[in-house]
Amino acid sequence: MDQFLQALINGVALGGMYAILVLGFSVIWGVMGVINFAHGEFVMLGAYMAWLANNQLGVDPFLSAPFIFVLMMGIGYLLQLLLVNRVIDRPHLVSLLVMFGVSIIMANGLKLIFSADFRRADSSLRGAYDLTDNITLPVTKTAVFFIALAVLGGLSLFLQSTRLGKSIRAAAQNREAAQIVGININKVYAITFALCIGITGLAGALISPILSIAPFQGPPLTLRAFAVTAMAGLGSVKGALGGAIVLGLIEATVAVYVSGIGTNLAIIASFVILVVALVVRPQGLFGGLRPVDATAS
Repeated sequence: MDQFLQALINGVALGGMYAILVLGFSVIWGVMGVINFAHGEFVMLGAYMAWLANNQLGVDPFLSAPFIFVLMMGIGYLLQLLLVNRVIDRPHLVSLLVMFGVSIIMANGLKLIFSADFRRADSSLRGAYDLTDNITLPVTKTAVFFIALAVLGGLSLFLQSTRLGKSIRAAAQNREAAQIVGININKVYAITFALCIGITGLAGALISPILSIAPFQGPPLTLRAFAVTAMAGLGSVKGALGGAIVLGLIEATVAVYVSGIGTNLAIIASFVILVVALVVRPQGLFGGLRPVDATAS
């Protein structure tokens, strides 16, 4: 029983970390129809910023995270205006290849600046809290989980209650109709991309004490984001949380109960669920902002 409860705690905590990692990817895809292949590299960029602040200035990653969020928002806004906006009307493959090129540039640029050495930021929120003799609560992942809940809740409230948030949802549902009623699509896309890159950088800062930071650690994170988003629903905030927790629980449970190859088997099991979900419910388990047929137009 203790083993099961420990796997449950680890899975939920891991799911919270995955949720904030995939949220920006999910909303960009759901609203703009752009698959951000550079997502993992933006996570690493945020993590490197947190590591620099920690290594050079002694600032805890959890304290530098809000400033990194703002800085990454600025980077995302400029990238949208200068690059993404120029390919948004072209076939989806064009934007996909452009973002793939951005990912290669970013990864190799980070390698030139920081080398390929693995790094990790230090945080005062570390270790584990003993709930019982056999059950522990990972402090850092638990803190990330609650921050993820706050970010997801704030974003959901923004999308549901503000005029700009409703404009973003309208642009996701039907771009042409949104333009007819006077919504500035270019402005909506720029703000959406900036906000999502900011959240992605924030996620990188928060996981910098947990995961190893290296220039080429981005692609596995992008793959996880793709899996969770496709399984849960494009642009769905609750889907990002639900899908991430499902993925976290699977990985944690299989890793605990299957010795030796537990982690690898957990990844296989996660993607089996992804394939089944796409076949049975292509709009995602939790629905999403973007209609299914809109992604193919």
